[in-house]
Amino acid sequence: ISDKLLQFIIPPGELSKTRRQKEEIEDWMLQQGCDRDVCVVAIGGGVVGDLAGFVAATFMRGVKFVQVPTTLLAMVDSSIGGKTAIDTPEGKNLIGAFHRPVRVYT
Repeated sequence: ISDKLLQFIIPPGELSKTRRQKEEIEDWMLQQGCDRDVCVVAIGGGVVGDLAGFVAATFMRGVKFVQVPTTLLAMVDSSIGGKTAIDTPEGKNLIGAFHRPVRVYT
């Protein structure tokens, strides 16, 4: 995908940080023809940053990731440390990776 902007909107809230939502995003990206040259841009709070960052960390073994945090907590927490994760029924943020964004816009 060159010179093409794609948009995937997730429902707000912690309930979106799931394996199912991650799978839905990844399948959609593959259907859109995304490859290793894609750059995932996360615009939102901590949930969006965690989920999008984890997708970026694992999609095709890692792609570029830009974060545009919209809450103070997201600015400090997920965008600076590069922590990305999803929740499981057993607890919060139990499956994830460290994947630092190439750029953070605040």
